[in-house]
Amino acid sequence: MDLLEKLKAGKSVIKTVMLSDVELGMRLLSENDYFEAGMAVVDFFKGRQIHDVNMANAELFESEKSNQLLLRALVKPGSGDPVAESPLALRKVLSREDKSWLIEQYLAFEKEYSPGERTMGDVEFADLLDDVKKNPETARLSDLSFDMLRKLIVALASQPSS
Repeated sequence: MDLLEKLKAGKSVIKTVMLSDVELGMRLLSENDYFEAGMAVVDFFKGRQIHDVNMANAELFESEKSNQLLLRALVKPGSGDPVAESPLALRKVLSREDKSWLIEQYLAFEKEYSPGERTMGDVEFADLLDDVKKNPETARLSDLSFDMLRKLIVALASQPSS
């Protein structure tokens, strides 16, 4: 299995969560999903004749961006099909509390399956560094991003020789 196939396989993991007795699936978002969500927000704002983000509308921008991201992350558990056709459909059915809870669930899911600099804390990184020192062939390395591998190499290289 080549690198791209491994990356694609990692994105096929679906976590199931229950929201008000409704079973929802969550899939991991790719870099392209984040890009497309960001561009959709820009297009949405331009369509409403808002051409820049400023203090007056920054909260709306971030709210719509999280709607766009949830739109891409939430799927039907059995099929993997999207649960909603548009961010408007999500906005109409989700309360602020529901949305906040779903975002927390997604971030925990991402942290579990995509360890990276933005999700791995100092203690977790220290544990990983210790694990690599003890067992350089650890399987945990295959799940890391290039940025995290670079950080790990720098940490190993900057330690004094024994």
